[in-house]
Amino acid sequence: MKKVLVIDDSALMRRVISDIINADDKLTVAKTANNGQEALDLLLQGMRVDIILVDINMPRMDGVQFLKELNKHRLQIPVLVVSSIASQSANETIEALALGAFDFVKKPNGSIGGGYSDFRKKVLLRIYMACGLPTPMKEEIPEKREKENAEKPVPRKVFTDRRKSAGVVTKNMRLVVIASSTGGPRALQSVIPYFPADFPYPVVVIQHMPEGFTKSLAKRLNDMSALTVKEAEDGEELQKGVVYIAQGGRQCELVEQPAGTFRLSENEKPARGGLRPCADIFFESLVDCSLDHFICGVLTGMGSDGCKGIQQLRECKEIKVVAQNEDTCVVYGMPRAVAQAGVVNEVVPLEDMAGTMIKQIGV
Repeated sequence: MKKVLVIDDSALMRRVISDIINADDKLTVAKTANNGQEALDLLLQGMRVDIILVDINMPRMDGVQFLKELNKHRLQIPVLVVSSIASQSANETIEALALGAFDFVKKPNGSIGGGYSDFRKKVLLRIYMACGLPTPMKEEIPEKREKENAEKPVPRKVFTDRRKSAGVVTKNMRLVVIASSTGGPRALQSVIPYFPADFPYPVVVIQHMPEGFTKSLAKRLNDMSALTVKEAEDGEELQKGVVYIAQGGRQCELVEQPAGTFRLSENEKPARGGLRPCADIFFESLVDCSLDHFICGVLTGMGSDGCKGIQQLRECKEIKVVAQNEDTCVVYGMPRAVAQAGVVNEVVPLEDMAGTMIKQIGV
């Protein structure tokens, strides 16, 4: 039985989360706390738990400061952030992930009942993974919702503005794609800042995240990097030396223009396997474009997203794939999938990912 500490200043959320955990026969709530200071006192007094669920915005001690205190006291306990989508919470959630939080789950919007089922699945799945329990559950949007969305196809957008800039990407260029999920926001801090300022190609990052968080992630990475890092915008033209973080809660695809230039489409196509953005969908959009050379980095993350898309792209394009090794992954899912599929050129520790991708692309 894995013991869980729940920290949230909302009595309702403490009750909701506790009910989810206590209903599972492998988990139990050992204690709840109103804020980070109360929880820290319990831990320093000797309470032992297997995982901590913590809110971000709380009185006395918020979630970010709580994580800093855990690091200060060298308390190595997996932490799952349960956060709202408020602007301040988004920035602080990204900081919490950078401080070592295992992952985060967005609180349901509005009434608890509206998103309870999906919220419950995501909370339990991440607790299972963080605690090393077998994970029979799948992280997915309910089947009914996917089918409903699938019945309303989103037309592929054609952009008519053909303005170019000095840094525009044309068909003779190469493209770098990085796919990541659980543990990705922190892992990206060990990759993106190590691309040099004169890197001559665009980089597209498909990081699994809900709507509202990728802009904060892009800003944090931009502050650390020599390259410009930004959240992708629908219809913007790819530029050399720019890193684009695919928007959370939307699908990202590459669209080729008649002039031989390329734009990103951020669209409302349905989730695949519960994922929006989905790396497989982005890779599939590359199949029919005139670009022939790609370098892909597959970082830490649950599941196998990206593997099928890479296999499909490999059949018609030149693609080099570098995967993060198991020892440095928070979750060895996505890199394992491409390694087992036999489509990886190199498997390296996280700290070698940027250098190896640059070497593979021949810069």
